[in-house]
Amino acid sequence: MKLGLPLSIQISKMKLFTTFATAAAALIAFSISTIADENHEIIEKVMKEGLKGDDSPMAKLLEGKLDEKETKSLFELVETMKGTKAPLGDQAKYEEKVTQLIAALEAVASGKKDNAAIERLDKAQSCKACHTDHKPKKEKK
Repeated sequence: MKLGLPLSIQISKMKLFTTFATAAAALIAFSISTIADENHEIIEKVMKEGLKGDDSPMAKLLEGKLDEKETKSLFELVETMKGTKAPLGDQAKYEEKVTQLIAALEAVASGKKDNAAIERLDKAQSCKACHTDHKPKKEKK
């Protein structure tokens, strides 16, 4: 005859395990959602405040119309993208694009403003290059 735990204790242990597993899954889902939201906010802020439009700091920098203080601010803003996760697509390719943008901007911010440096920055900040591979498509309503 096999001695085991009473059925009521076995059921209590199963309920405890199920409750713990459910709570852990909810915590993981919340954490992933929070990280995704933070990434989105960082990327969105850089796009809107630094890169988007003909009046953006990036456009002004490429035209030679941004002073040293504004250039440093732009660099600091763009550098916040370091460590963000790709919203879509290959993470390694995304990180490479972010690294290229930061490096090109850092070179210009540190005084390198020859044609080659400006062309490198212009290529690195290309919206389409990043959006094609990493921007999620909007859902049609």
